[in-house]
Amino acid sequence: MASKIINQEKNIVTVEITVDGQEVEKAYKQASQNLGQKVSVPGFRKGKVPAEILSKHVGEGSIIEEAMDIMLPAAYSQALLDLDLDPIDRPKVDIVSFEKKGPAVFTVELQLVPKGILGDYTGLKLERKLINLDETYIDNEIEAMRTKTAKIETVEDPAENGDTVVIDFEGYVDEVKFDGGTGSKFPLELGSNSFIPGFEEQLVGIKAGENREVNVKFPDEYHSEDLKGKESVFKVLAHEVKRKKLSELNDDFAKEVSDFDTLEELRNDVKMSVTNQKQQQADNALRAQALDLAIEKLEVEVPEIMIEERTNQFLKDIEGDLQQQGMDLQKYFELTGMTEEKVRSEYRANAEKHIKRDILLDEVAMAEKIEVTPADLEKEINAISQIYGQDKAMLETYFQAPENTKMLSKGIKREKALQSILDKAEITDVKEEK
Repeated sequence: MASKIINQEKNIVTVEITVDGQEVEKAYKQASQNLGQKVSVPGFRKGKVPAEILSKHVGEGSIIEEAMDIMLPAAYSQALLDLDLDPIDRPKVDIVSFEKKGPAVFTVELQLVPKGILGDYTGLKLERKLINLDETYIDNEIEAMRTKTAKIETVEDPAENGDTVVIDFEGYVDEVKFDGGTGSKFPLELGSNSFIPGFEEQLVGIKAGENREVNVKFPDEYHSEDLKGKESVFKVLAHEVKRKKLSELNDDFAKEVSDFDTLEELRNDVKMSVTNQKQQQADNALRAQALDLAIEKLEVEVPEIMIEERTNQFLKDIEGDLQQQGMDLQKYFELTGMTEEKVRSEYRANAEKHIKRDILLDEVAMAEKIEVTPADLEKEINAISQIYGQDKAMLETYFQAPENTKMLSKGIKREKALQSILDKAEITDVKEEK
């Protein structure tokens, strides 16, 4: 198989692909067998129709079309690899010539990822904001551990913020019960802001067995058209008040929540962890800042089809996350008052920015003549194996495929390109107030 670019105008290219005779003959034979299994010819069993008779029955064009469907995917993929092309849409295919036992020549017209014109991406003036880490951060982390390991006890005392109240409730607007405003033995943590504003505050002080009326107004932006801005009354019955009993802060607590023997050792470990976390956040913010500035200097026109495709991917990601929580997109739209059109509109600018980021880093990689070594690939495969817990040998086999190697290499090149931008930037460290 051979391929070459025969025409290019901006990001539209035409590629000529030639498939050798042996592959064409093999595909033609397979195509005849495939069609022979689908059609009935008097006097012949399915799959046993001679090619000459089949051709007269279904037409030579049908066999050629079937043979092209067999040959095209592999030939097209190989051409993209050989010519290092990145199409953004389905190709337009035309047959130039086709011989049963000779070569087949066809052209594909492709729309490619557009080239960008780099601005001055060197010498960017960046600020890395560093947190002034004090003991408050450590205290908050330790407190989170206490909360997570707290024992839950049922109490007879009046409910306080932070307590969980198990309640029945019925909601009324103009003394009429409304749909979706009823719950039975619902565990509500006071102060969690799970319900509409004002609801939880009015349950502070309630005791088990007590009835209480809660008066609230639905927000003007509430998702239900029937309830927006409406005054309402909820009749509430408290079944139980549950309170967290926190462990004492001592060495026993450290042993309970960690592998350390003393509270001091635990605090030191938490401090190191928080420091690393804050440093990572600062580094990530710096990377984002560098990309934003460099993208502002990039000249590129992003095709609409790329923005649409990336937006579709964002929606698929949202849908996947929702499915893990036992929810679908339609339910999400109902609960949030959103629509698919609104979500698409919100994600559109983000999609375009992501595309420009990729184009920018690809152009920087080219300008800096960045290469990917076998050692780079090995390091990346090791990282993927550790992060996602996947078998390294399986990953190595997967990335041996040329198209997968290309994908992995592109990601490494982009990471190196971003690091190159940072290496050439003027970075000032700024300590934030706590």
